[in-house]
Amino acid sequence: MERVISSLRKIVRDENAVLIDEPMSRHTTFGVGGTADIFISAAVDELKDIISLLIEEKCPYTVVGNGSNLLVSDKGIRGAVICIGKRMSSVEIIEGDSGSIIKAASGAMLPIVAKKACDSGLTGLEFATQIPGTIGGAVYMNAGAFGGDMSDTVQSVTTIDMNGAVKHYKSEEAGFGYRTSIFSKKNEIITEAVLGLLKGDKDRISEKVLSIHEKRAASQPVGKRSAGSTFRKISDGDTPESMTPAWKLIQQAGMKDASVGGARVSEKHSGFVINDGGATAADIYTLINEIIDQVKAKTGVILEPEIKMLGEF
Repeated sequence: MERVISSLRKIVRDENAVLIDEPMSRHTTFGVGGTADIFISAAVDELKDIISLLIEEKCPYTVVGNGSNLLVSDKGIRGAVICIGKRMSSVEIIEGDSGSIIKAASGAMLPIVAKKACDSGLTGLEFATQIPGTIGGAVYMNAGAFGGDMSDTVQSVTTIDMNGAVKHYKSEEAGFGYRTSIFSKKNEIITEAVLGLLKGDKDRISEKVLSIHEKRAASQPVGKRSAGSTFRKISDGDTPESMTPAWKLIQQAGMKDASVGGARVSEKHSGFVINDGGATAADIYTLINEIIDQVKAKTGVILEPEIKMLGEF
């Protein structure tokens, strides 16, 4: 391990970007999780050498963004965690006659990109102004809210594979679906996305953004530690209107007020499991599974977590 760390510090130019025994609770919106053996904040031109070194040294690694959709075990993560974050966060707006494109590195925060678009009079990302994830994570899972999805705006995606080869995907090649994309099935790291947006009326854009903020504040546990919506909607057909939200099934199963330790179902929105103070990853994990068991027993439906779980539970 010492050899790996020494070699990484020769590759990574920022001396503060390679950390040892780093608590993952600092890097997840749940605020829980044990330590990562090695935590690497990567820049895009370092990725190839980082990955090559880890493969050569047979050091397992995990790629994360800002941790807004993760539950990390209290036991932590063995090997290395490659964080696609602050050192991969550039955003460029290229204006056109009827619209513009935004080139955003995968570590750029989605709300920041969306706000820049809205402030520039571009419409199409209003829904994303309150989604606390990175561009890379949002594309990876086709994040969405309030009637919008990333697939509505993505024109192309750039990745790097495990051999260091750069690949480009057009939107139609990205395999977007409900909270999924082809990238969830590929062993590649998203490095950039190009988004296509139309010019709009700034006042109308501002009104839409304000409306979304008000709806979110009224209906979701803003200010509480969570990983967003905990469970996927249940598909009853081929249209968005035919999907059953998880919160309805959770309430039908009598789990509206359920809790385990410091983890509980949000009083404001039953589809959110929150860290209400002092929760462990085990508390959250146990509550999620109790909800799944009770919903299955009471309704016959098997809920599927929308969040990604890392480490040993």
